[in-house]
Amino acid sequence: MKIAFVLMKYDYGVKERGFSYEYFNVLIPAEDVFGKENIVLFDFLSEYKNYGKAKMNSLLYDFIKSEKPDVTVFCLFKNEIDENTVLKLKGMTNTVCYFIDDPWRQEFARHWIKYFDYFSTPDFYMLKQYQSEGFKQVIYSPFGFNSSIYTKKDLPLKYDVSFVGGFSALRKWIFNLLAKEGIKVNIFGRGWAGNKSWLSIEEMVNVFNQSRINLNLSNASSYDMNFLFYSLRAAHSIKNIIRTKKNREQVKGRHYEINGCGAFQLSYFVPGLNIAYEIDKEIAVFDNPYNLADQIKYFLKNDDHRLTIANAGYERSLKEHTAQSYIKNLCESAFKGI
Repeated sequence: MKIAFVLMKYDYGVKERGFSYEYFNVLIPAEDVFGKENIVLFDFLSEYKNYGKAKMNSLLYDFIKSEKPDVTVFCLFKNEIDENTVLKLKGMTNTVCYFIDDPWRQEFARHWIKYFDYFSTPDFYMLKQYQSEGFKQVIYSPFGFNSSIYTKKDLPLKYDVSFVGGFSALRKWIFNLLAKEGIKVNIFGRGWAGNKSWLSIEEMVNVFNQSRINLNLSNASSYDMNFLFYSLRAAHSIKNIIRTKKNREQVKGRHYEINGCGAFQLSYFVPGLNIAYEIDKEIAVFDNPYNLADQIKYFLKNDDHRLTIANAGYERSLKEHTAQSYIKNLCESAFKGI
């Protein structure tokens, strides 16, 4: 089976930022499963920046016509792809729209569903919603973790508590709450004071492996009154809240990545996480930020309990949640007609 991927090769199309999430977690796992010789890539965002929308879409059509893939997987960004281009590919290849954020980008997702032969969702409850509406072409495809990148290294522990991720007003407020309880969080990611760039993938994996507790914090909006009052006093936070379009939570790639490194994870709860992992046995969660400090202190004192959860989450991840297994199912389902 030959598979084409239409995705941005670089993070938001900026080469200096390194490869994109889709490149690391969709394309490379497909190469691992089906062989590099059976995978072809069309970097639509680079072509879009170089030639504009019309020319890029023409090149995309010619690319698929020439390569003749059995399945073509699209990871859309904004409005770079022309709907008519997708329609013209029908009969030439089985087209799949790989959605990443459809739970909170429903208007975007609903627009594109009708143009593709198949589409995916990473969210269990969105899967059930689509199925209840009669969509038979939906494929359940959680993010999982790239098992060739996110690995257990058994490195010496270096950090008590760490967090990897970009700045958000909600996260900043939570860190302030923890600081008042005497808990220092080692923060890695763009947008934080003193941090001007992302960690490399290897550095991030090392942080997961070297941390007693890896925090996984939401970057959505919150209606907690204390948080809102805090935001009104911080210009950076107000700006961040205004820009935030995310109004619904979902299980993210980070949930799988931390556990896939055999690391201990203390995460916010989101519906569906309990389907991926058994709460309190394979992953730890907090139900509100006000009791987070107490949970951190508990797990720092109870090494055996922390390691038991981390090891169980790791075993579950290897068994069920590799990106390789999910992309294999996605492509084979589209090829066979589900």
